[in-house]
Amino acid sequence: MVKTFLTLAVPLLLLAPRLSGQEFMNGGFEKNGGRCLINTTTAVFNANVSHTRAFGAFRKPDIASTDCGFGTAHSGNWFVGLASNIQGDIRSESISMELNSPVQKGQQYALSFWVRTRTAAPNLTLSVAGTDSVFGTSFYTVSAQSIGAVWTEISIRFTAPATGRYIGIRASHPELNAGVWLDDFSIRPVFQADAVVVNPAPKATVAAPRKAEPAGIEIFPNPSEGMFRISIDSTQVISMTVYNMLGSPVQQHVIDQSHPLPDRIDLTDQVPGFYFIELQTAYGKITRRVVIQRG
Repeated sequence: MVKTFLTLAVPLLLLAPRLSGQEFMNGGFEKNGGRCLINTTTAVFNANVSHTRAFGAFRKPDIASTDCGFGTAHSGNWFVGLASNIQGDIRSESISMELNSPVQKGQQYALSFWVRTRTAAPNLTLSVAGTDSVFGTSFYTVSAQSIGAVWTEISIRFTAPATGRYIGIRASHPELNAGVWLDDFSIRPVFQADAVVVNPAPKATVAAPRKAEPAGIEIFPNPSEGMFRISIDSTQVISMTVYNMLGSPVQQHVIDQSHPLPDRIDLTDQVPGFYFIELQTAYGKITRRVVIQRG
């Protein structure tokens, strides 16, 4: 029995380093030259931001800090901006981010990052590549409708379409000049397609099932002239905040027994445009976009 135990244990220990997973070398963009660079060239951006390479047709990437006048980072002090621009044709802007080890074709991974729109939001296409200056093979597109005026987490589970050490992200929009801020990229391998997740220890653990967001969330009519009705189980809501396109709160409600969730959101005193309703629930934050149109 002792010999059998040792024979099985050695391969498990040899496999353990592989189970620790991939990490972004500069997923929070904190490793940089310490300068705010807005609409800079790809050459200047690449010289200043470590383990991150900008490329694409628009060629005006940004690296900004909390002190640059473009809002705060999600965490740390730095964040990156990408934009799309239409001048006769559709242009896109892309960056590739280096991992400490390649993702493996056919393996499942969980990727998360934080986004915040600038003016209008672009679509974001994600890819895997073997080198840092090509976009590689795409595996997912985040719709512009998923991106709000406040920092919003994007979480994706995907099967790597190729083996590669670089994750690419491309901003594009077929109809609008659009831009987005990005921060806090992280990735981890998923050991099974269901719920078994590889942790940074030499044994796998079963992750608890993730709670789904409340069902039946409705905000209507949308668009409207400024009056919206909201339908949701109010017992699940902790607070509600409405933000304008600049990310400034225009309404805030803390929900308790004395202050129930209103069934109407009155924005008739606000100017036409996009607004974002953020609901803090027991399941996390839920953001919905509404539009005020008049005339």
